[in-house]
Amino acid sequence: MKKAIGRRGSWFAEVAGEKLPCIHRHWLKVFDYHDPFDRRHEAAKQRKIAEYVDAIRSAGRVILTDDDAIYDPDGKVSGFSRTSYIAIYGVDNVSFDTANGLTLQISTRLENLE
Repeated sequence: MKKAIGRRGSWFAEVAGEKLPCIHRHWLKVFDYHDPFDRRHEAAKQRKIAEYVDAIRSAGRVILTDDDAIYDPDGKVSGFSRTSYIAIYGVDNVSFDTANGLTLQISTRLENLE
């Protein structure tokens, strides 16, 4: 098994020298992924979000991560603390807009990660 290496605050991790976007198991329901991206209103992150979504589309693969969700006082997810990397998955039907956030479907489990 290969090992993923990430950095605090990064939405990507490296596996065997390749940088791949990470998605959170928290937002996955069987094969359907929906991150509502409540953080989308942070103007400073718009470019970061666009680069992230473009990387998911172009790679066609993501790293699924396990994380502890961090909640704001209103009970909404405000961030995550990564606990582990699960596997690399192929993805289909990637979509992002400010009204709905990020949606995609995971397809093939390509490689387990340690």
